[in-house]
Parts: sequence; structure tokens; C-alpha cells
Amino acid sequence: MLAPATDLVGVADLQGIRDIVGIPQSVWTAFINQVGDPGTSIQFVAALPAFIVSQACSAATFPDGSMFNPINATQVGLVWRVCRKAIFVKNGGAEADFIDVEPWNDPNTTAQSLPAVPDGATKATGVKEHVIKMASLVDQSDESELIPAAPDKVQEWIQRYITTMGSPPEEEEEATDAQLAALYKRTVVLKQAPYCDFSVWTPFGRRALRSQKFRTFVPLGDGSFLAKELPGPQNLQQWLASWRVFKVAAISLGIISLASLQQYEKLIERLTLHWPQAWGLIALADDKARAERLEKIRRGLVADQASGREVPPGWDPDSPWSLCFGLLVKDDTFWSEQVRHPASAWLAAGGRGALLAPAETIASTHLAGGGEALHTPKEDTDRRRQANRDKRAARKKRWAEDREELTKLKAQKDSHGRPGGKGTGKGKAKDRAGAEICFSWAQGKGACADVHVGGECKGKVRRAHKCQICLSPGHRNDACPQK
Repeated sequence: MLAPATDLVGVADLQGIRDIVGIPQSVWTAFINQVGDPGTSIQFVAALPAFIVSQACSAATFPDGSMFNPINATQVGLVWRVCRKAIFVKNGGAEADFIDVEPWNDPNTTAQSLPAVPDGATKATGVKEHVIKMASLVDQSDESELIPAAPDKVQEWIQRYITTMGSPPEEEEEATDAQLAALYKRTVVLKQAPYCDFSVWTPFGRRALRSQKFRTFVPLGDGSFLAKELPGPQNLQQWLASWRVFKVAAISLGIISLASLQQYEKLIERLTLHWPQAWGLIALADDKARAERLEKIRRGLVADQASGREVPPGWDPDSPWSLCFGLLVKDDTFWSEQVRHPASAWLAAGGRGALLAPAETIASTHLAGGGEALHTPKEDTDRRRQANRDKRAARKKRWAEDREELTKLKAQKDSHGRPGGKGTGKGKAKDRAGAEICFSWAQGKGACADVHVGGECKGKVRRAHKCQICLSPGHRNDACPQK
């Protein structure tokens, strides 16, 4: 048991925490030699990640060279845990809500670079495993990695769907193994809302994933590339195609009931039927509802249950999402604010101007940069146009440099007024094949004056090294027998 909150509220500095735990000075000195001295700050110690505490205890040594024993490591761990609790209660947190973490049991203390894996997944080894980016499966903002699930686990999920629905899903509605594993990781392993970004969660997931590899990075024209946010569904039909894949995955994983999924699907269809010209609003509201509103509803139910207030029938903290989807469908305040009111105002104004979501309207007046702050920097067409302009400008610059060089070479004269000047002995400028002749080499002047017969031209534009009089590559103008 950690010290009660009543004892921690009055603790002013780190020394008070150390006195409560009773950690020897020698043990504490060996520990801070590994992590750095936090001084008297409780917050600095509480902010240390669990795996740092574990690794520091493993590496700490006393002046005689001996390592920490289990009691020493436990003392350090207690200081860290009590610091976390002290910061929590000092900032107004209820003692009953504090989640104590053992640094030795925290999953982050091992394999920090490895992603969370679902049950039955292939375990990672020292060799680089086959991993998939979560950003290409469920959420473009999630840069974590996913190790695919084992075949027997995938078979278990598929069997659950067949048991529930009575037959396998249609090919265009079937979720891939990677999609199932990604949704399992997000919902079951990480305990997050079952949100899927429908711009990357699409039917025929494997083929869509291959095409996204080439669509995600856009050339800017200067040799660099910009990561591009893929667009979402452009109409109800595209949305339904992604939604049905999500519905198959949710039923296969057993995280949402079929009834709740059907209610939500009918809600989106009704909104589209009532406001056919406001699909942009509906799509944004749907994405926000699944990404943010679901989790807000779940937190509210957890708080109600913790405070003794009545919760709706069927509430299960371990399986909350069926009820949350049902409450989301009935949340008229949210759907009116996000869809009905903006669409009504836009139609009342004669449908003039862009139809903006509430978040975009607020951003236009409150955020630096206005509504553009919520958008990606540029559209693809603008980037392509700029890239083409850059290429044309570079090509014109090269042509101007070539013309300037040619003009300078033509202006040069030898001491006899021979080729290169305006004398009558001006030689040929091109050979029989139409290739330009290097005046510098032929006249023995300039950059190519010291290039031997058969050598490569040093000019910015490579020209032929030939005599201007007889077009022979074996001698210069001054050695020409026809001179």
C-alpha cells in the first residue's frame, strides 16, 4: 500500500517523499547518477517513464562496484510510485481514481520499439519482423506499427462472424487480416474507441494498401516530397462501402452488436436523404462522432457509474461500444450542431458560399491562419502546377546560359581574324550531322584549349571537338591542311 492521500497533500518537496519511503541516501545517490539529479522536484521524478526507472535500477552501482539488490530497486520504485500519486492528488485527482503502476510490470519496460500485438500474434525477434503501419489501416495520424495476427487468431475472428451472421461476408465487404488485427489492437489492446478513418479503411484492403503506397507522397518539383492526406468518401455510396467492411470487422471481433451498427448506418442514410447537398458536413460529423464523441460518451458513463448515478441498462465497462453507438444515434444535440443547423443556415442563405462545418467556422475567427489551419497545406493540383512552373523556369535558365556561352565564343578572335570573329575566315558552326562544334577546342582558346584530341568537351553543353574548316576530329583549325 502506498501512503494515503492525506499524508501526501502536505509534502512540499522530494525530501518529504524520500522520508516517507525511508530510502537510504546511498541508494538514492546511485539512482540519480543514472537518471540525473531532480533536485527537490517531485514532478521531475513522477514524469520519468517506467522503463527509465527500471533500466536505471538495473545499471546503478554503489561506490564499491556492487549492483542494486531487489530491496534497493524496490525502494527506488516506491519513491517513483509515491511521487506519481502525490502529483495526482495535489492536482485535484481523487485517490480512488489513481492508477498505480509497478515499473517492473509496465509493458513499456520491455521492447520499447515493438508495437503492441494482439493475442496470438507472431512475437517479434531480433530480426526485423513484417510490420504494417497503423496509419495505412485505421488512422492516418497513428504512426505506430502493427505485427499481423497469427492465422489461428484470424480464423477465430472469422468463425465468430459466421456464427453470428450465418454465412461468410461478401468479398467486397470482407475485412483483411491486417484490418482485423489493427482494429483489435486499437479497441481491445489499447482500449480506444473503435474508430476507423474511411479514407484508408476501404474495401479490398490489400489492393487499396498497395495503391496508397504510391498516393501518399506527392513530389513538390524541387526534388522533395510532401506527405499527403488521403481524401475520405465523396458520397454515401463510398461511405457505405467502407462502413460495411467496418461492420464485418466489428462483428468478427465481437466489439459492437449488429443492432447498434444497423442503427448508426440508418442514421447516416437519413441525414443524407434529408440534406443531400450537405454530404461534406455529414462525412465530417460522422468522422468526428466515431473518433471523438464515442470516447466522450464512454467517459461520461464511467463517471456516472463511479459517482453512483444511474447508468443505462446493458452498460458493461469491459464491452462499452454497443451501448455507446446506441446513445450516439440518439444524441440529437450533436447531430443538430454538426449537420442540421449549419445545413439549414446555408440553405436559408440561398446556398451561396462554401458550406462550413462548425469547427471550420470557429477556426476562421479564432485561429491564426483562419479555417485554412484545419486543412492540408495545398491541393494536389496546386502542387503540380507549381512543380511544372519550376521545371519551365529551370529549362529557360539553362537555355539562356547556353546562348550566353555561345555568344562569348563567337565574339572571340584569334590574332589573324580567323574563325570566331567576323572575318571572312569564319569556320563552320556545325558538322554534317548537325551537332554544334566546340569553338574553344577548334581555336585552341578558352576552357577546352588544353583538351587533347578525342577528349571530352568541358563546356556546360557538350559539343563536338572537330576542325571548323574540314570537320576532321583529328586536328584543330590551325593544323588543318585545307587552311
